[in-house]
This record gives sequence, structure tokens and C-alpha cells, in this order.
Amino acid sequence: MFHFNKIRSKIHFILFPLSLILLLSCQQRPVEDAIFIGILSDFDTLNELNAADSDALQVIQHMLFTTLTRLDENLEFQPYLAENWAFSEDGKILTYSLRDDIRWSDGQPTTAWDVQYTWQLAIDTAVAYPAASRFDLVDSVVVENLHVVRFHFKKAYADALFDTQIPILPKHVLAKIPAAEIATAAFNRNPVSNGPFRLASWKANDVVTFLANPEFPIHKPKTKQVSFVVIPNENSLLNHLKTGEIDVVSSLSPQIYQSLQSEKNIVTQRYDGREFAFVGWNNSHPVLQKNVRLALSKAVDRREIIATLLNGFAEPATGPLMPFAWAYDATLAAIPFDPAAARTELDAAGWRDSDGDGIREKDGQLLTFTISVNAGNQLRSDIAVMLQAQLRNVGADAQIETLEWHLFIEKVFVQSDFDAVVLSWDADFSVNPAPLWHSDAIENGYNFVKYRNPAVDSLLESGRNLADRNASKPIWRKFQQTIINDAPYTFLFIPSQLAAMDNHIQNAQMDARGFLCNIAKWEKSITRE
Repeated sequence: MFHFNKIRSKIHFILFPLSLILLLSCQQRPVEDAIFIGILSDFDTLNELNAADSDALQVIQHMLFTTLTRLDENLEFQPYLAENWAFSEDGKILTYSLRDDIRWSDGQPTTAWDVQYTWQLAIDTAVAYPAASRFDLVDSVVVENLHVVRFHFKKAYADALFDTQIPILPKHVLAKIPAAEIATAAFNRNPVSNGPFRLASWKANDVVTFLANPEFPIHKPKTKQVSFVVIPNENSLLNHLKTGEIDVVSSLSPQIYQSLQSEKNIVTQRYDGREFAFVGWNNSHPVLQKNVRLALSKAVDRREIIATLLNGFAEPATGPLMPFAWAYDATLAAIPFDPAAARTELDAAGWRDSDGDGIREKDGQLLTFTISVNAGNQLRSDIAVMLQAQLRNVGADAQIETLEWHLFIEKVFVQSDFDAVVLSWDADFSVNPAPLWHSDAIENGYNFVKYRNPAVDSLLESGRNLADRNASKPIWRKFQQTIINDAPYTFLFIPSQLAAMDNHIQNAQMDARGFLCNIAKWEKSITRE
């Protein structure tokens, strides 16, 4: 399935906080045993159930809370809260045996009751967990004893292990709060946690500090303190990294990343991520029907966009599954860049430039539409400008609309009042694209482009319901090909993730699991003089 992150772009407008200026000026170099990570904006919450901020999700999943198992660098499952696990012969029951030495930060033990309760919260519609669909095939979660919990599935399927991985929450703390109030609970800014780190302090729009959990029994953090420093400007982040006032920055632009290559005290790191960028077409728009979407997609030169705007730090996206997904079919070809074919197909669809003004029309209707982007995201704005020129080359008139983030969300996701948007999603490791593409997800998911295809609905249901991956691969191949052919999105690119750090930071290996996936192993060798 996909883990959706609508605020991936980090759209915040914050004055540089005076307290942060004082903190950095008084502290010329970070202390040893403390790592300072620069971020562009503050966390929204520290609760998985209502987090949308990408950095916050990393902290939740890799620092504060445990999942039943965790993925290693090869994306293989390893024990974590669960010591071991086993499926029943029919694949419909998954039994986890939990460790008995994982405690919450208030001293209470983590038990099977917490696992069951987390599932109950996640599926509660009053909580509105964005990824609740991951549990669609879970029939019940049964506590056998304090350290044994069983997931009962409606049917055996391939991604059951993936879908039961969610940061476990403390029942003894949250059960006192009505489900409808979870999103605003004080817990979200002061959580009781059970992971390798604990929250020490949170100064809004300033600094969030975590301390190593000395009682964590699995892998004790190598550093005693990790602080996230809010610096709402990439150039300021860069300057503070160069002076050693922060140690690590992630999600760098290609331009900034390349400018750091010659810095002797800085190490850069490029790694694969889980994000893909796309143009989302409103499939219910009378002009933007399948044949037009397909033709317009052929007018888009992805490689030019990648070379011009990302300095080559991306790969073209081909379709609805990411290359790391086990069901991804690398033999399927993306829609080619072929403006001549685009013109021919638009002609065949009745869209012709009869008056020679460069814009096609049909039955008195101009081939014109608006591409919406969110304010503050320069890359998306630049993509829209390039798309405008590329589409004009085949006779389509694309106007550009820039909206503040809250207005963008309201107009696109609530009112469905848009023609096309430039956006990106973060994909999860399991294969469950139904929240993006199933017709049911128009009302209860993320199918905001209103794509409807009964054949795709059937493929999604069939592929999801098979336990044998090899048996389901032909289904997933047909699904991918159908989406490519229908062009509800124009898939653009998969950007490389770019990070930089002080050369005294060791073992900070990053990969598709996230930039904090190995945070417990990070350490600072010495401080700068």
C-alpha cells in the first residue's frame, strides 16, 4: 500500500525564531554526544495516526515507537517488538510472540493489549487514520496473553506481514481519550513512547530534542541526544551546516547538494527514496478524457525536466508501482515522449487548430486548462512552467495557478475544483495501490483524480487477495499496463534523496526506508575546533 503524505513539500512560513538565533550564536559548535539535524519546518505531531509531515513520520517510526518487526537494508523482516512470528497453515492467522522487556517511557510494559488497541484505533473512523486501508483484510486481533497476539485475516494474502507494521501505541494512556479527540490530544506533542529515543523538549518552531532511551534493550543509541533545529530557509540550513552549527540536513535540492561537493568538512549522500512526482488530471473534466490525457502525456519530456530542474538527480517514473515493489514489472514501457504522435492523436480526437492561433479547439471549446501547484514549492512551480511550454508545443493551452497550501488542499482534495495538479506521493513497501486507483477510493481514499475503471477495480481486488506472489504477478502486470494506458496521471520522475552531514558524523547510512532508518547507529566522533 501507499503511505500518503500530503504535506510532503513542507509548506510553512515562519519568521526565523529569535531563540534559535540565540541558541546557535551562544553555541559555536555542537557538543559531543549530541547530533543536530536541520529541518525546514516544525513537526505537526508525534502520533502516527494523524501525522502528515515527512520528518515527523521518520521520528515516529525510527526513534520513538516500535513496530512488531522492522525491515533491514535488504527489505527483509527482522525481529523488533516481536521476537518471532508464524502463519497458520492456511495463511489466515499470523501469531506474534512479543518481547517482555520493552517498556513505555512511563515505566509500564508494552504488551499484546497495546498491539490490539493500536489496531482498534487505526480502523476507527473517528480517528481518520490516513492509512487505515492497510487493515482492510484484518478481521480481528486477538490477545492470547500479555506477550502473544494473533492477527486473523479475512483471507490469506501476500502482504500480511507488511500491513501489520504500525508503530504501537500505549493503551493505558490513550484509552482514556475519545477516539474523535485523538487528533488534538496532548499526547501528540508529549508522547509516552517505547523506542530507542524519548522526547525531552519541544520548543515550537525552534528546537525539538530527543534523548537516548537508556532502558531500550535491542540496540542502544550510539549518541545521547538528537535535536531537530527548525531553520525555514534552505540557504540558512546550508550556512549552518558549513559552520558546524548543525550536523545533518536531508531533502536537499540538487543545486544545494552539488554546491557542497567541494566542502572539505562535509560528506554528501545520495540514496533511493519512495517518492514519485506526477501530473494528476481531473478524469471527470469534460476536456481531459482518456484520449486527450494520453496524447498530452506524450507531449511531456520527462528527461528534459529531470536534466533542467533536478540536474539529473532523478529517474523517469513509468507507472503506478515503484521499482522496489515486488510486483513491479520492469518490462513495461512508460508512455514515450513523442510530440508528433501527440499531435496526431489530438487531431484524431477532433482537437484541431482551425484558426491558426496555436491552440486547438473542438466544437467551440478551446483545449485549455489550468495546472494548479502549491505556493512555496519552487520545484513544482518550475515543473508547471516547463509543462506549459511542452504542452503548448502540441496545441494545448495550460495556465498555471499557485495556491497557498490550505487553499490547495481545499480546492483539490475537498472540492475537486481543479483541472490538473503537480504533486508527489510517498509509496510504502507493500503492494496495495487501491487507495489511489480503486473507484471506492474516490470517496474513501486518495483517488482525488476520480479515476474509474471497473477492470482496474477487479484487478486490485484479485491481486490483493492472493497469498502467492508469483501467482499474483500477472494480475499486477495487467494493472500497471492498464494504468499506463489510461493515463489518469502523467508519471514524471522518482527523485534521488539528497543529504549532507558534517564529516564527524559516522554510520549515518540512509536508504529507501528513510533518512533516520539507522539513527540508533549514528555517532559523532569528535567536535570541531
